[in-house]
Amino acid sequence: MNKKIIWILVSSLMAISLVMVSCGPTVEEEEEEEEEEVIIGEEEEEEEEEEEKPVVTGVPQYGGQIKCVWTTDALGFDEVYTVAANALTMKLTHEEIFEGDWTKGPAGTGEFDWAHGTIRRFDLYTGGLAESWEVPELGTIIFNIRKGVHWALDPNNEASRLLGGRELTAEDVAYSLTTYCTTPRAALSYGDTRFSTTTALDKYTVECTLPVTAFDDVTILGDFASIMAPEVADRYGLPLDWENSVGTGPFMLTDYVPGNSATLIKNPDYWKTDPIGPGKGNQLPYLDGVKFLIIPDASTRLAALRTGKIDYLSNVDWEDASSILSMYPQIESKKYYSSSEAAFGMRLDKTGLPFNDKNVRRAMMMALDYELIKDEYFGGEAQIHSFPIVYMKEYSGAYLPLEEAPASVQELYVYNPDKAKKLLADAGYPDGFKLKVECNVVTADYLSIFKDMWQKVGIDIEIVPYEPVSFTPIFWGRSYEEMIFANPGPIANIYICFWYHGHLLGGNMSRIDDPKVAEAKDKMMENTIMNPPEADRINKELLKYVLDQVWLIPTPAGPYYNFWWPWIENCYGTNSLGYNNNFNFTKYVWQNAALKESMGY
Repeated sequence: MNKKIIWILVSSLMAISLVMVSCGPTVEEEEEEEEEEVIIGEEEEEEEEEEEKPVVTGVPQYGGQIKCVWTTDALGFDEVYTVAANALTMKLTHEEIFEGDWTKGPAGTGEFDWAHGTIRRFDLYTGGLAESWEVPELGTIIFNIRKGVHWALDPNNEASRLLGGRELTAEDVAYSLTTYCTTPRAALSYGDTRFSTTTALDKYTVECTLPVTAFDDVTILGDFASIMAPEVADRYGLPLDWENSVGTGPFMLTDYVPGNSATLIKNPDYWKTDPIGPGKGNQLPYLDGVKFLIIPDASTRLAALRTGKIDYLSNVDWEDASSILSMYPQIESKKYYSSSEAAFGMRLDKTGLPFNDKNVRRAMMMALDYELIKDEYFGGEAQIHSFPIVYMKEYSGAYLPLEEAPASVQELYVYNPDKAKKLLADAGYPDGFKLKVECNVVTADYLSIFKDMWQKVGIDIEIVPYEPVSFTPIFWGRSYEEMIFANPGPIANIYICFWYHGHLLGGNMSRIDDPKVAEAKDKMMENTIMNPPEADRINKELLKYVLDQVWLIPTPAGPYYNFWWPWIENCYGTNSLGYNNNFNFTKYVWQNAALKESMGY
């Protein structure tokens, strides 16, 4: 009630009292009325002060929901019939043996950003379902499974009731890893993990073995495979429907509508506590739930962010990001660079093609104006030296800065069409040549930039675009005729030289078989688990040789942004705590409802 109304009421009471008595009030009564007015005024001032109470930030709060976005439907709800990256809910409902260490990111020491996905290196991990591990000898690792972890119990879910909230055991872990590595459909059955063995030694101990030359894949066994319950797979069969997706994670999947949304609620019996910061020791998760909206259209996603219909949006390109930053200066953001940018792969295993000659490959790079692409296509922000990895905190020791590379490598990134023409003429192509480049239709327009630049030195490329559904088997089956433009693989595969060594599928797009690479790869396998900094050193030295060979032609890596509204606190723009652990950071964040309301949302 405002002061004006108070005074009207007081005046009315005084008028009534004058009618009821023939004489005016005594001095004593007037003093009482004045005291009443003062008290009423003081109460009103206290109410106003309470209304203007500032919003408190940085203090952990329980409750609320975070709304995020997928661009496509989840392709499955188990990792036997679905690649982990496409089993979109599983990194929230299920858990892995270990995960990226939250305390080493921006919430803690700041050693790492956790803004990129596909990060997989052993010294970045902390305990997940395993509280500790030992490596008694190269090729063997023993996981000590955490006691007191229970399968989530949702009384409204039949599959969850089947498990009855029982404790996770070593047998569950052994069953999951063995199934993933031996089932032909599963992703882990394609890599060196297919040579692994997993055995439960007792209720809480698991032993895994791998060939010494593939020991780095311990990180895939520990940070790729979500542990599932054998009873659920046996009862309902694989692939699992969403209703039967039951794990030990911080959230439980309660609804999934294809093309629309996925809804997850808090697992009240989750085992983990907040490891650092103002909420250290608090039970996780803070949120009551997570909601994913499926929005394929980029403009619709941006509109949803602007209007507060979603709280968090990742992988926004620089053009859209510039618009958001200029219109909404209060929004939080994290900039990072594409961790493994697309490149041109070449069939170096086929004779008679122009690029069999190393000087032709060098000419093709010198004919590209990387600075112009950076300025015109990426608005002046891009990492020109992007292959095989960009610079990032997590792999800084393995990265070879261009200024530390041999002069013969540095000149490849300098636009020099005259020298390119001379190299082509010396190689027997004074008039240039024609090439066919197969690509995803999404990248076809971008490739027109390279086509124009190459035409200036006589190289005429034919761009052959495919719809994604058709392009995927061409890439993985390596069935392209001459050249392909694609992302050659995630940064996590750096130590196995995925881009230029071995592999039956994808990855080694130019089909390189080089003894120096094989030797360096084997040396890295001896160190990635036991001595990661030494593996970094080996890789950095190897790149001096690899980049000089021009086995692939790289492209600049542009910036991307993650956005979130300030009412989602303790966020930091994380993409993934490890390899394909998208959105698993949600267990650490909280919603500041008062701040959201004060911002008008």
